Amino acid sequence: MTDEIVTRQHDPATPTGLGALRPRARLLRTLGNDLISSDKVALIELVKNCYDADATTVIIRFRGPLEEGSGRIEVWDDGHGMDVPTLQRSWLDIATDTKRRKPKSDSGRRVLGEKGIGRLAAARLGSELMLVTRMADVSEVKLLIDWSQFDRDDAYLDEIEVAWELGDPEIFSESGSASEVFSDSVSETWQRGHGTLLQIDKLTHGWTKEDFVELRTALTRLIRPRPVAKTTAEVLTAKGPETAAPDFQILIELLAVPEELQGFAGPVDTSADLQTPHYRLTGSVDKNGSAALHYVQQDPPIDEDLGTKLLWNNDKRAPNAGPFDFEINVWDRDKDAIQRTLEAASPGGPTPTPKDLKGFRETLDVVAGVSIYRDGFRVLPFGESGDDWLGLDLRRVQSPTRRLSNNQIIGHIFIGADTNEGLKDQSNREGFLAGPAYSDLQALVRAALNELEIRRYTARHPEKPLAEKKGGLFERFDLGEIRGALAASYPGDTRLIGLIDEKNRDIQDGVTEVQHVLSRYSRLATLGSLVDRVLHDGRTVVTRLKNIARFGKRDLDKPTLPLAEKVVIAQGSMEQTGVQAQVLSSLFNQIEPFGGRKRGRPKETRTHDVIKNAIAIMQVEADDQGVELLAGDDDFTTRLDEAEVLTVLVNLIQNAIYWTATQSKDAERKVLIGVRSNDDSSLTFAVSDSGPGVPDDLRPHIFDPYFSSKPEGVGLGLSIVGNLVEDIYGGELTLVNEGPLSGATFEATFRRRV
Repeated sequence: MTDEIVTRQHDPATPTGLGALRPRARLLRTLGNDLISSDKVALIELVKNCYDADATTVIIRFRGPLEEGSGRIEVWDDGHGMDVPTLQRSWLDIATDTKRRKPKSDSGRRVLGEKGIGRLAAARLGSELMLVTRMADVSEVKLLIDWSQFDRDDAYLDEIEVAWELGDPEIFSESGSASEVFSDSVSETWQRGHGTLLQIDKLTHGWTKEDFVELRTALTRLIRPRPVAKTTAEVLTAKGPETAAPDFQILIELLAVPEELQGFAGPVDTSADLQTPHYRLTGSVDKNGSAALHYVQQDPPIDEDLGTKLLWNNDKRAPNAGPFDFEINVWDRDKDAIQRTLEAASPGGPTPTPKDLKGFRETLDVVAGVSIYRDGFRVLPFGESGDDWLGLDLRRVQSPTRRLSNNQIIGHIFIGADTNEGLKDQSNREGFLAGPAYSDLQALVRAALNELEIRRYTARHPEKPLAEKKGGLFERFDLGEIRGALAASYPGDTRLIGLIDEKNRDIQDGVTEVQHVLSRYSRLATLGSLVDRVLHDGRTVVTRLKNIARFGKRDLDKPTLPLAEKVVIAQGSMEQTGVQAQVLSSLFNQIEPFGGRKRGRPKETRTHDVIKNAIAIMQVEADDQGVELLAGDDDFTTRLDEAEVLTVLVNLIQNAIYWTATQSKDAERKVLIGVRSNDDSSLTFAVSDSGPGVPDDLRPHIFDPYFSSKPEGVGLGLSIVGNLVEDIYGGELTLVNEGPLSGATFEATFRRRV
């Protein structure tokens, strides 16, 4: 078929012709509207071009009336400007690769507009454009474009001509209007004699108060933020992100606009109220996922280096993202915390009112999010209102006590294009293309955030004295103390005491039902791990049985094979089949304790068999993580419910595997599961690992519901297991100080129903 096509293409008798794609003129405006999502983004693209031109200052001047079809936007910069060859090669060449071929500006900045479509932003903002530009010591260039010409249905793109003219400097001269514009605002940094002006007339859309709120918010976070105010000590040190003041500033000027808009004029900078976060974590992440971290907290005051933490827990490959720096600022949104913040921002001032508190929350809502800055400039839409690219809000739903929501955080991620080549822009300039680099960046940032969340949790939940701790999760659902107090105060009121007793019975019945529900859900969670094991090993067995049958049939069908040899082959096949059947039987035995049929009295079993079953369930995961599972030597007879014991052991082994796998490949990676019989006839199962252990400051909280030190942990595993052991078996789940292995050792003691 391919040969036929080639022959026809070269057949002289076949009519041929050559042509070219010829775009209509309106394609330019269509591209501008499709690739530039809003007027706000259009202005940001123009500001990026100023940055690439080595400008130190950009002035965005609005001149009213700011209504559709009228008004003006001027974008002034003091960059290096353009001559005619540069104008032709760079500005008029749509999708030029000039910046791709030269990724650094003359001053060494990493350029931002590699795709060459930023100038389409001017077409989106208004119908007419006057571009005035000048390089130092050359003539001034003026370019006029009427974008409405590109809307004609009968015009092709190559039929629309644009004209420019050269002349003596007028705008960018010693006494030109640029001198006046810049000198009024930034006299100290104004570089005379060069720069660019984009004057956009007949606006495509009107500008409202809400538009200016969005614009200033976007511009506030556009460039790399200035160092924030310190809390307890110097926060941003050499251990964290660079602290030099940025060499690029943006100002907004408003002329002939309503009074309600005047407040949006002025330099673009961060709100003073948002410079004293309650918690801050800064750090530098290397290409292997290790981070040098520094943590600061307001109340109680903490300022400490956390040393180097490994944020990447996959030892099979290095992350595709990094190196990068980050700064994560977090606020608590409750009344007391916000009031402390406002009082710190205005010491000696009046007490903040409810309106002040509401205003602070609203401001935080607008600017909250985690932004990404590449080579000092912000990448949209990361950190925009509603852009939860890290999935923080969903993460908080799963663990509301410990996790942070997107509207509590102002974060900054600082990457370099040359050192993070895998993070590629989407064609619409809105975010990065999905891929391993982007996924790994998300995982590393969430792991860093987890370090802050752990410390915030311990600050907000200080350790209680041991006497205040309750035995089981449901012990608090008992009205015994209330009954005793009422009986003492109202000894003759039998009706009241009767009502309390009746309600207490109802509560205890409900507690019992909830305990059974939790037990069933715990079984289901364990069963999920078991199903993975059965599918993995079961498929292997089925494949082996198929091969035994296929090869046995092939050999038995050989006509020249003697009968005696066929008998030997048949016997061998049956023996192999029996071995594989035994493997399947073992898998079914693992599932049996979790069967859905009604369970009677637990049957007598050996603890060693239960431990081996738990190890079998978790063996695949342990092998994947390079962790060795070991069973202790002790063995006892028990009548415990095997499924409930497996639920406890599987959860503890799963935790142990996770933390042991965080150790280096060269370190010991073992988990030991053992059992002992106690003098009071209770039975204690122990799971010990060679992982990093539990830090002292986290030990009081590891059994709290929704507390987890895993980056993606929900924090219910230990809580539910502890409830099963304590409330159903009258025992306890404890973290012991010393165990047989060097890491953490958990002991689950069963007292009732043993």
